[in-house]
Amino acid sequence: MGGLSNYDTLRTATTVAAAGLGMQSDLGQLSEGMLADLIVLDENPLDDIRNTNTVHYVMKNGELFDGDTLGMIWPQEKKLPPFLYRDYGPPSTTEHRR
Repeated sequence: MGGLSNYDTLRTATTVAAAGLGMQSDLGQLSEGMLADLIVLDENPLDDIRNTNTVHYVMKNGELFDGDTLGMIWPQEKKLPPFLYRDYGPPSTTEHRR
C-alpha cells in the first residue's frame, strides 16, 4: 500500500531499522559475528508480503520454537505455560465504585 516492493519492505524492517538504531554492526543481517534470531516461513514473503504470517519456526537466543504453539522444540521439548491473564474473566459488576 505504501509503494514499497516486498524486498524493500523486508529490508526496511531489518537492515534499515538496525541502521536507524545505530546498531548496524550487530543487527540487521545474517553474517558471521552478528546477533540473529530467525523466523522460518512456509511461504516466500518476496512473492507476497502477507506470507510473513506463515511462521513455521522461531529461533530465539539459540532455542527453537514451534510457530503455531510457541512450545520449545530444541534444545528440549517444553510446552508454553498458560498466560497469566487467560483465566481472568470480565470485572465483577458487584464491585463497589467510588
